[in-house]
Amino acid sequence: MKTIKFYIEDRIAFLGLNRPEKKNAINKTMIEEIIGTLAENKANRNFRVLVIYGESDHFCSGADLEWMKAGIQQSKTENIDDAKLFNTLFESIHTFPTPVICEVKKSAFGGAVGLMASADIVVCEACSTFAFPEVKLGIIPATIAPYIISKMGNSNARKRLLIPNPFTAKEAQAESLVHFIADNVPIREKTLSIAQAVAQGAPDALIQTKALIQRLEECVDDESAFLFCARMIANARISSEGQEGVKAFFEKRKPAWNNEENIPSV
Repeated sequence: MKTIKFYIEDRIAFLGLNRPEKKNAINKTMIEEIIGTLAENKANRNFRVLVIYGESDHFCSGADLEWMKAGIQQSKTENIDDAKLFNTLFESIHTFPTPVICEVKKSAFGGAVGLMASADIVVCEACSTFAFPEVKLGIIPATIAPYIISKMGNSNARKRLLIPNPFTAKEAQAESLVHFIADNVPIREKTLSIAQAVAQGAPDALIQTKALIQRLEECVDDESAFLFCARMIANARISSEGQEGVKAFFEKRKPAWNNEENIPSV
């Protein structure tokens, strides 16, 4: 692949944005390669958690402005097709069956924050900064807005999407965009501790929990959602994982899917 890397180590999959000369800016090729890689690995059970990161010193500077500039010469239909690509990218991450962690080195702007908001868990450096510069450029953050609002809440999203000024890691954490900050350790060390903690979960239980969360995001007050939840827990209780987990608890041993001696602290 030209713009990303993908590999698996110790039950953790790594998807690296690999355009370091452009601070890993997102272009059409990168989007297509990420979408394709996620589609190919939806059913891959060789890993329990996926980490999205940036090669070299940065996570991602957002959409490639050279690509955006080319859009001026495109037809409305062609620009709509490009926007749909972004929609598919964020939705592919958001609905990926396996838990997704976003590891953010240094800065993330615009579309890069969309990648973060699409993920389940976000870890960044203490020096990381974030911004939504779209209105400053005369455009709008249309494709990322649904994920930003879902992640940060309506009030915080209004403030950040309308004010293009950068904000800090601590501000991002306070506003629910970031979950963990690597204060006194290298960010990869922090990311691995989180990923390993997630990977302690039973494979099917992790996938079903993500499906449960996504279903409830759609209609938490819908009667069908409550029935869905009842069926999910009923199926989990009689599943092989559920039976093994409960049995292991009472026998004071680790379940069959997890042979590590220690559960990492995050």
